[in-house]
Amino acid sequence: MKRLLFLLLGIVVVVGVAGAGWVAGRQIKSSDQIAAEAEPPEPSLITVEVTKLVISADIVTRGDVRFDQPESVSSQGVALPGVDAVVTWAPESGFEFSEGTVLYEVAGRPVFALQGDLPLFRSLNRGAEGEDVVQFQNALLRLGFDPGEIDGVYGPETEAAAADFYESRGYEILGPTDAEEQELQTATEFVADLKEPRDRAKAASTAAAAAEALVPPAQVAVTNATTALASADAALAAGIAAGLTEPEIAALEAAVGTAGVALDAATASLDLLKADAEAKRAEAEALDLGGAEKALARARSDLRDVQNRVGLKVPTAEVVFFELFPLRVDTVLIKRGDVVGGEVMRVSGSRLAIDTSVDIADAELIEVGDSVVIDLASRGIELTGVVTQKASRPGTNNVSSREVYLEIVPDEVLPELNEANVRITIPVESTGGEVLAVPASAISATADGSAQVTVEEENGSTRFVTVTPGLSSGGLVQITAVDGDLAEGDRVVVGVS
Repeated sequence: MKRLLFLLLGIVVVVGVAGAGWVAGRQIKSSDQIAAEAEPPEPSLITVEVTKLVISADIVTRGDVRFDQPESVSSQGVALPGVDAVVTWAPESGFEFSEGTVLYEVAGRPVFALQGDLPLFRSLNRGAEGEDVVQFQNALLRLGFDPGEIDGVYGPETEAAAADFYESRGYEILGPTDAEEQELQTATEFVADLKEPRDRAKAASTAAAAAEALVPPAQVAVTNATTALASADAALAAGIAAGLTEPEIAALEAAVGTAGVALDAATASLDLLKADAEAKRAEAEALDLGGAEKALARARSDLRDVQNRVGLKVPTAEVVFFELFPLRVDTVLIKRGDVVGGEVMRVSGSRLAIDTSVDIADAELIEVGDSVVIDLASRGIELTGVVTQKASRPGTNNVSSREVYLEIVPDEVLPELNEANVRITIPVESTGGEVLAVPASAISATADGSAQVTVEEENGSTRFVTVTPGLSSGGLVQITAVDGDLAEGDRVVVGVS
């Protein structure tokens, strides 16, 4: 029994020692095995697909939104003489108006809002001429009232169109007073009275000139008759000296007599013409054509002045010009019953505008008319807009000296944007269409200075393609294959793992 026990115990020990040896053997490595396990694993390529898309380079900034074109409106009083400038109607804040709207009313007279960039610096009366009249004529035409030819002259057609415009808004255009009508009649009659003496003086001057024109030919006739008489006398003397017969001498004497009669007649005619011309010139001088014409010209000028004052007028007090419409009233400083003088309200454009700025380098890439994207993430708003102003130099419009001011107008008016601070993205460059693009890490330089990408084939092999890099944005670079084939979906190497 003891012997069996020792045998079993021996077997266990042998088995334990063998097991321990096997475990120890598993933990022991040869130097070759250790070296082999120390070598790095086989490298593998990291690749990405060649994509096809539009690449744009953007400038991102922020801006403050406001209603654009804030402007102060001041009263010019009232056009009615002897009437106080009392407000009879005024709008409320937030009132939106377009061209042709009555902005407010003073003493029952309207103040119209019209479009133009030149303030009305004078009342428009019959005969007025200038750029301000052109501006007014264009406004009438836009509103549907034909002023005739857009010639910058406030004539009858423009006057009639202005009267129709006033009537369409429920008002009467200002016309002449009784005193002005009487003044016009007096001036008209004075012009007529001065025409008659001017016409007589003009006729006398014409007659004198005609009579004087007859004198030079008569003087020539006297000269010719004198020459003819001298020739006849010379012929008679020569005939006598030559011993001509009595009949021949008689004929020469008769010629001398005829020449003398002709000279006497020419001289008498010249004397008569001279006397007539002198008499008519004296009469013309007495009537004083120059003085008569000057008096008539002054009277006509005075008549035009009266006509300009007494026609249908558009007073400066009844028109305010704004560059753009529609507009909205921000603040009203008057109320019904106030006597106005000075600022009456503040208005702004009903379109939104955004004040922003970019650094000087970025400003060189931006032009008026460029499209932008406007984003207000907190309210889930994203819309497009356009650059409407770009300062000519840095540091204007309360921006720093290192930045250039921009004004941007959204394509859509969203009142909830007013006074918000928004993110603005300005695409300054674009490929214009879809192009092949890869990450910048896929492009490497070669010894000759060219660029290339490494394309991995499906079988694991690689090939090089020489490319020309283009526009880059967001880590992607536009590429164009120069030597080798490259297509959308090809896999290019960007690294090794």
